[in-house]
Amino acid sequence: MANATFGRIMAAISPRNDNYFVLFNRLADCAVRGSKVLALMAAVVDQADFQKHFAEIRKIESEADEYTKEILLSLHKTFITPFDRREIRELAMALDDIIDYMEAIPQSAEIYGHSKFTPEMVALAQILLRAAEKVKDAVHMLSDMKNAERILRTCEEISTIEGEADHIMRSGMHRLFEEDHDARTLIRSKQLYDLFEEAVDSCEDVADVIHGVVLERI
Repeated sequence: MANATFGRIMAAISPRNDNYFVLFNRLADCAVRGSKVLALMAAVVDQADFQKHFAEIRKIESEADEYTKEILLSLHKTFITPFDRREIRELAMALDDIIDYMEAIPQSAEIYGHSKFTPEMVALAQILLRAAEKVKDAVHMLSDMKNAERILRTCEEISTIEGEADHIMRSGMHRLFEEDHDARTLIRSKQLYDLFEEAVDSCEDVADVIHGVVLERI
């Protein structure tokens, strides 16, 4: 009887370590789904399509928030975690940030009445999609340290993609200041470029956390 009681107590305080990875995977999947929709949105000029894509991104962002909350709640309820609690929190928040910035892009565009994206913004949306796909690859491999070398290589690829985004953003801003001297347009476009940059930077933040986790576990 005592052993059975002890077993139930341990089951209550011990996590299903795999559940953290399941939730991380779902968050990474949300990032890819959201970036695909954002890439479609950036390429269209029809307002109805813009609103349809925006609604879909909002739905994905809401779903991601639930996964993030579940991860953070699990940290308060469980005793043993698959890796450091701080890193679990940082990884969950960085993944959620990617999707938050994805939602902020059309949100700001709608507020500013700026639903037509520049060619550089279209390119940034495609770069963000590539980065999100690499994030998904790294996250999905994280549960098995046999994948350590591949994970680290994927993290490096995310960093390279982030560098490409910086180059595209600088080119876009340079062209904007050369061709458009309307202050309101400049402010609106700068805000959107910044949000694209933050979204890609969040992918690199995920890579940095994962890189640290892997190095500590191999």
